Amino acid sequence: MIDTAENYNPQTAVEELETQQEILLRWLDDPQVTNDAEQKQAEDLLISARFALKQAEEARKELTRPLDESKKKIIELFKPYVDKLSDGIDSLNRALHHYHADKVASAQAARLTALAQEASRLAAAKDNGEIIQPLSSPVVPELPKTSRTHLGRVTYREDYDIQIIDPNLVPRDLCEPSMSKIRARVKSGITDIAGVLVSRKFTSLASLQGGK
Repeated sequence: MIDTAENYNPQTAVEELETQQEILLRWLDDPQVTNDAEQKQAEDLLISARFALKQAEEARKELTRPLDESKKKIIELFKPYVDKLSDGIDSLNRALHHYHADKVASAQAARLTALAQEASRLAAAKDNGEIIQPLSSPVVPELPKTSRTHLGRVTYREDYDIQIIDPNLVPRDLCEPSMSKIRARVKSGITDIAGVLVSRKFTSLASLQGGK
């Protein structure tokens, strides 16, 4: 039985496990299965190796449990403060994004109005035979994407919020193949599926006598 007290040296725990399973590890170095006798031997090795792996994982979990508990306590201690900051950041972002979106919409509306006025001016000049030069500078300046503050700067990047309303209407080329559906089809006996390579493989389940 491996001592897994809080002050136990993990290196010592590993060394003790390796010492206990020294013979098994040697057998696992280069297993060969060429006949029925070797198959039985390999199956016993598989059962022993999986038991040893389980034993090692349990010992590791026991050694790291105090660390996990300490980590959990620290996270819980910081959580109220972190949540307040996160909620505040979300609220600030919502307010800033809403205001910036309004400014972008206003600037776009002003730009369209100014362009319409400019087009009307050019059309009137054409009708009168008057030659005028188009404006050399933008009708309405672009709204800067970066705002400089006393502490630094904030940049607003345009993005999109995408939600699938009706999956049946999504174009086929945007649909992702469903691995769960493909696996169910293969397990039903259909292995010839367009665009899918199906290869037969085997997995093994090993257990100690007595169901352990």
